[in-house]
Amino acid sequence: MCENIESFEAFLRIPSFFYRSVGVDLWNTNGGSIQRFIFYFGFLNVNLWLLSELIFAIITVSENFIQATMTLSYAGFVLVGSIKMYFMWRKKTEMTQFLKLMDEIFPRTAEQQKMMNLRRHLRQSTIVMSGFALIFMILIWTYNLYPFMQRQIYDCWLDTRSINKTLPYESYIPWNWHNHWSFYLYYVLQSIAGYHSAAGQIASDLVLCAMATQMIMHYEYVSHKIRSRYRGERKCVDSKSVSCLNALNHWTEEQVATHKDMRWLCETIAYHSNLLSLSDVMNDVLGVPLLVNFMTSSFVICFVGFQMTMDAEPDYMVKLFLFLFSSLAQIYLICHYGQLLIDASINVAAAVYDQDWFDLNVRYQHMLVLVVARAQKPAMLKATNFVRISRGTLTDIMQISYKFFTLIRTMYSD
Repeated sequence: MCENIESFEAFLRIPSFFYRSVGVDLWNTNGGSIQRFIFYFGFLNVNLWLLSELIFAIITVSENFIQATMTLSYAGFVLVGSIKMYFMWRKKTEMTQFLKLMDEIFPRTAEQQKMMNLRRHLRQSTIVMSGFALIFMILIWTYNLYPFMQRQIYDCWLDTRSINKTLPYESYIPWNWHNHWSFYLYYVLQSIAGYHSAAGQIASDLVLCAMATQMIMHYEYVSHKIRSRYRGERKCVDSKSVSCLNALNHWTEEQVATHKDMRWLCETIAYHSNLLSLSDVMNDVLGVPLLVNFMTSSFVICFVGFQMTMDAEPDYMVKLFLFLFSSLAQIYLICHYGQLLIDASINVAAAVYDQDWFDLNVRYQHMLVLVVARAQKPAMLKATNFVRISRGTLTDIMQISYKFFTLIRTMYSD
């Protein structure tokens, strides 16, 4: 019976869907005029509402500080989505090249995939990506539909109180739209902008998640390969190879084994070096959006946390909790995969030490020292050269957010 072999694209099904939904193709194919229209319309729409929100926050900050901080939270969310959408388009050629390089080292046979535990990694990443995408979709459609559902329930169905027409996100519009047909147009445009902001963030983060998962899988395979190399294997040298090399080169069995050791080690070093270079390419493609994400998230978490300390209705508190939880989940996801990548790459050095190296040729031992020295400088996710991402980065962001939170609370109290 033929075994089921997973494809490289299996890791990218969910991020590819969100990429296409904002008008960008992961593989940089010619999507035609419709795809280009979706991207340019979405990008322009997102940035127009971002500008409108910033103007509104500036105008209202002296009169209604609480409302201004909430609008700045929306603006921060939209800014991250806009930046990630821009870099999807700006770096799509580099992203395609990176994906092709990752595809080249992807295990193709059932035996290779089993040795790399590919299905376990695919299952875990699919669960994580599905959960993350679901959280963001619940968040954005809760905010998009909240004013409409609030008015339908309280004003039209229960008839308990009158709810004015409001847009999902407070924005500056220089004319009265409340009792005008343009209200419905603005509502739809804001909802589309909200979805594009969320989809842009989801797509970029999930590509990072999928590729980091594969990088971790490869590093774990290198560690396993090195660690298990000489546990009973070296003594079982192929007799045909020995006799052939003896006849041609007058080598002893020990020299044949050493030759095979060195050849295997050279192949492993080349494989490890390729992984390290791919890690750098990934950081080059995704570094700037990650930096903007971290910088903006500190303010968003601060502003949302400040809102939650104010007296608010229960349904509004639910919205704030969703916003805060989604922002924390996004930062944790990135930091978690950054830490896993560090751990997987640095474990190569431990695997070399765990190998039965003490009975091997001196030249081989000298080569292992170089491998250990290189592996002790781990591969890692980088938000450009400013931020090296690990779980400690989450702690730093929370500390910065808390400092801003206490500052805003002090300003508001005064």
